[in-house]
Amino acid sequence: MSTKFKKIRSELFNSLRPANPGKIHSLLTYLEFRGNDFTQEDVEAFITDSPEGSLDHVMSFVVAVCEQPASALDPKTETTEETDERLEWVIDTLGLSKVGDEIRRRMPKPVPTVIIGNEFRDWYTPEREARNPHYWDSYRSVLERKGWGIQSIKTVENQARQVLKRIEDPTAEHYLSHRGLVVGYVQSGKTANFTAVAAKAIDAGYRMVIVLAGTLTNLREQTQRRLDKELIGREAILNGIDEANMSKRQRSRETYFDNDEEWERTEDESGDIFVSHGPSWGTPGFPEIKRITSSKHDYGAPNSHNSELVFNVNHGDAAVHDPKNLDEMPCMFAVVKKQADVLAKLQEALSAKGNKDPRFKDLPVLIIDDEADLASINTKKNDLSVAPEDKDRTRINELITGILKTMPRAQYVGYTATPFANVFIDPDDPGDLYPRNFVLMLDKPDGYRGAEWFHDRLNFTDDDEEPTIDNCRSEAFIRYLAEELVVDEENTSEAQLQAEKEAFFEEHRCELQRALDMFVLTGAVKKYREEKDPELSFKHHTMLVHEGVDTHLHDETTRILRELWTTRGYGAGLPIPQMQELFEKDVLPVMKAGDGSWSEDWPVPESWQELQPYIIKAYEEITTDTSESGGSPILQINTGDNSDEMPNFESGKVWKVLVGGAKLSRGYTVEGLTVSYFRRRTVSADTLMQTGRWFGFRKGYQDLVRLYAPETLVDAFEAAMVDEETFRYNARVYAGFGEGALTPADLPPLVQQSLPWLAPTAREKRFNVYPVSAACGPETKEFNGIPARSNRQALADNFTGVAQPLLQTLSADIAKLAFFREEGAKNGKLRYSTGQIQAHCGLMSSSDFVDLLGKMQWTTEGSFKENVVNPRLEYLRNLLGRGSHANPDASDFSEIVVLLPHLKNNPKMIDVPGVDFKVPLVQRSRRVGRADITGGDRKLMYVAQNIAAGNDCRELGSEDAEKMGITLPQYSDEPEPFPMTPERMNNRGAVIVTLFDDRDPEILKQMKDSGTWTVPDFTAGEVGLALAVNSPLEPIKGFEDVIELRVIKRNADNTYDATIDVRDVPANV
Repeated sequence: MSTKFKKIRSELFNSLRPANPGKIHSLLTYLEFRGNDFTQEDVEAFITDSPEGSLDHVMSFVVAVCEQPASALDPKTETTEETDERLEWVIDTLGLSKVGDEIRRRMPKPVPTVIIGNEFRDWYTPEREARNPHYWDSYRSVLERKGWGIQSIKTVENQARQVLKRIEDPTAEHYLSHRGLVVGYVQSGKTANFTAVAAKAIDAGYRMVIVLAGTLTNLREQTQRRLDKELIGREAILNGIDEANMSKRQRSRETYFDNDEEWERTEDESGDIFVSHGPSWGTPGFPEIKRITSSKHDYGAPNSHNSELVFNVNHGDAAVHDPKNLDEMPCMFAVVKKQADVLAKLQEALSAKGNKDPRFKDLPVLIIDDEADLASINTKKNDLSVAPEDKDRTRINELITGILKTMPRAQYVGYTATPFANVFIDPDDPGDLYPRNFVLMLDKPDGYRGAEWFHDRLNFTDDDEEPTIDNCRSEAFIRYLAEELVVDEENTSEAQLQAEKEAFFEEHRCELQRALDMFVLTGAVKKYREEKDPELSFKHHTMLVHEGVDTHLHDETTRILRELWTTRGYGAGLPIPQMQELFEKDVLPVMKAGDGSWSEDWPVPESWQELQPYIIKAYEEITTDTSESGGSPILQINTGDNSDEMPNFESGKVWKVLVGGAKLSRGYTVEGLTVSYFRRRTVSADTLMQTGRWFGFRKGYQDLVRLYAPETLVDAFEAAMVDEETFRYNARVYAGFGEGALTPADLPPLVQQSLPWLAPTAREKRFNVYPVSAACGPETKEFNGIPARSNRQALADNFTGVAQPLLQTLSADIAKLAFFREEGAKNGKLRYSTGQIQAHCGLMSSSDFVDLLGKMQWTTEGSFKENVVNPRLEYLRNLLGRGSHANPDASDFSEIVVLLPHLKNNPKMIDVPGVDFKVPLVQRSRRVGRADITGGDRKLMYVAQNIAAGNDCRELGSEDAEKMGITLPQYSDEPEPFPMTPERMNNRGAVIVTLFDDRDPEILKQMKDSGTWTVPDFTAGEVGLALAVNSPLEPIKGFEDVIELRVIKRNADNTYDATIDVRDVPANV
């Protein structure tokens, strides 16, 4: 951006006030008011030629004026808010008629929100929302200052609006206590979403907000600061104290009063500040906020000065919830830990206040539960015959539900990125936290880099294109570590055992050294970029080392890292050949990969010599303030005796290496995280995903991010990601059939488990529901849990009994089928692509296929058949009908298309009796230490989904064609691979047959090394078979028998408790 454009942007930022537009002038007039001599041509060039994001403040102003009622505007207009006519009036009034097309193009189009919910009374109308928008207007200004684009701001506003609509009207005479859940992504900005909800809730009349901010002090303090800074504001923090004449005792009450740069920064300076609400704060409709927790003290903590509950009713003749009382009543605000002593004090205080003044129980309260799947859920099993009031509850759950009972008008909204535990809560317990009213699923924000972004190896399965650092983010940013040492101590000599331990220990040290070198190198690149591009500034630069939760492990790792730091001599200015090699073979190639697609045009040092001067600068930044850790930048963050103080990311720069476990996961944001060394293994997918601190936003340094982890853990992240994305995708499709088509009670069967050892959530959180029946759709369901390689007979039986009948339906002709991909562009930005994939096709009756699927043998690990296969079989059988009622021709599932991928130039083929062409084998492998195989081709899975949706598989689906700008038909000249009559197409499913060489890896390696390949013997179980199935989409649209839940109890009469893990369920259930 030119200097002139930067000046125009800065001047307009200081002139345009979206929260209070005032008299509206042309943009040129605003610039002239500030003494500038720009021309109209300059303004128009700024509008048309500025890069994306540079006009965000202008666009925020345009949107704000478009939303204002006509009576509030000057000059006057007869146009109606939020109409095309109003937009044209705004464009003309701002003097932008000549560049109106550019303004129209940049108008935000908020992403539709996925809402699973029951019917509700829509009290939060536009008129109600506009009545008192003070806290939301302030927060919108905060987001603009932080650099949020207008698209992102409108999206978060719409999401907050949807939440408000579904909780109770705080002024309602008759009310219900609602429960809801908002599902985001790990490190994706959920705090911004619930801050927006809190702002709008206060504006609407809620007069107490309680934020449950995790279980650890550091997360509570981080959340308190964010809310203080961006929502609550300076006025509430000072609480009437004259800052200039503050006593020493008063100054000690807050961390902000001790040389905090963001507290001391003024609005005219760049950087984050503490919001100030101005002179109208505390006037009717713009209530004061009374904090009952602070930056130093949780609720009821010793020496806390502000735990007193404030409750004033100015109009005794009216109810507490009457608008004239709420308009003049302050709003209490608490940010508390989910710890029993804290919540007990809060509940006791609320109860005592209500007993003293019964009107207090009429106070509208909003409870926001951050990380709602942690600690809040009742994990104690109860017989379902027990009345809710008699249920045995875990302590935190008991206290949260107790607060809800104490304050009958309280509304509960949970926030999490990993919702599985929440949707497994007992829906029949009215006193619990089950999200019975709504579940709202957030989309990924712009610029977010999450699990799907990092783990994209699956996009290259069966692809002619090999994954490289140029086209695959997994290759570019993930570095594999040695697997954990596993030794058979009974059959290993003591000497050999010691030797293996020493070898692993040495490898561990080398890995840590490489990661530490990478930390210094990437810090040097950040310093280089700061100097070359004034718009880039890196306040934080961090490395996370997370190997487990044992504090003794942290002690040892910290000792090793400090030793490695000292002996490496980063600050000596001497050559370190290993670092030069790491730069030239890793850092530089990735920065330049894909013609710089990962670096997004950020400055790149062209050589080691060009980077060298910045290594010292990085070293100096890293070693600032290291006296407390013995001169080392390695900080140990845990609950042990050797823990260092948690770094304060808000009050100053943090360039450090952090070693820890639980305190550095679960909601806590490690700012500036660039290098992650991760070895922690967990057995639940939600816990694993929550440890992904490397997910998030990385402006200016995404190409420098590295994850060091064993491949088995990377595989686990990929499996957890697939499970999570499948859950979200299916929920989005079902919700798309209309609100009420899918209710929160229907969500549990959408949860899947890909790995036998990686359950969706902890066992104690999943005892309430068991899916008896679930559709193989709308996303293709992969059945990859095949028998172990040692069970050759089962593998042989699968081939002869299942694969052969399927293969014998296929045509020798090779069909060309259309595919569509939305997995993300090679440069990391969403991009669509399309083309044709080749396959052999055939048709089989649905009843024959269901019989084959029922005969197939599976792995015995993780109850794969019971958990995954049987519910799908049950669903397919229900579609067909039972016994004498079974009639495929009259059912919603009459036949299934059989698909076998055909690869170009594939030398690995076998002869199969009854098949008149050579059958190709694809490249697949068993995952290390697991029973399943690597996933299937995403392009062919699209074909299967397209068939199940009733579409002509030679063409794209209509919505996908629209995204590509394609006019259908595109490939209609291709021959029909099977009959395409409409009456048959809607009743079809699809199955992808995957065949691969399943001989022992050593045999395959020997053949590869020798350059010869011999044909495997399928009768000896040497060819593996896996299936991927899509059931017809049409029955799902009608929403008949898609999901069936069964509650199972266990008590004295031999009934069983509900469970989603059917290892606990009798085989005949």
